[in-house]
Amino acid sequence: MKRTFAIIGLGAFGGTVARELARLGHDVLGIDSDTGRINDIADSITQAVVADARDEKLLRDLGVAECDAAVVAIGEDIEANILITLNLKNMNRPLVWAKALTHNHHRILQKLGADHIVHPEHDMGLRLAHRLTYPEVVDYINLGHDLFTVEVRVSPRLAGHDVAALELAQRKIRLLLLKRGRDVITPVPDTLNFALDDQLVLLGALGDLRKISTLL
Repeated sequence: MKRTFAIIGLGAFGGTVARELARLGHDVLGIDSDTGRINDIADSITQAVVADARDEKLLRDLGVAECDAAVVAIGEDIEANILITLNLKNMNRPLVWAKALTHNHHRILQKLGADHIVHPEHDMGLRLAHRLTYPEVVDYINLGHDLFTVEVRVSPRLAGHDVAALELAQRKIRLLLLKRGRDVITPVPDTLNFALDDQLVLLGALGDLRKISTLL
């Protein structure tokens, strides 16, 4: 379903979000005070505007109040980030996503009522640390309460063994699906033998997933 988004701050983070939303077929309004950033992204999104987003009236004039969601992606100026978040929350719409730089900044955004708060640098740091620790991990999603889904690439030590050899039920882990090339296998039979570069999607508690990592 096509939706409308406003991205305020078009640096590395905001610019990436704006371009990807546009690539996915959505209408994207990009706002930044830097003319260079606007020129760089103008051909990639629906509308790009040089403007001071701290001005609530200007945001309304640009139609931000009619957007489905807005992302406050400004990171270098915490004061501006907070003021813009406040301006957006004074509108009935949109849903507000805001970038936080520090713990205290996060707390302020919470008090202002930001619907979602993101820490892109922190989150990317966590993901990199996990990838460095577990090289076969392709991706993972934290579902909360210490529960994760993890996508793992089959290594040479696992290739040739069957699913039953992992004893997943005893280890409190579920194998949700297996990807082999373009094929997706679900449910995965216990008799299936793993092939090199198969990708497994596992569900379990972080501690249990760590214990099984040596077998993968």
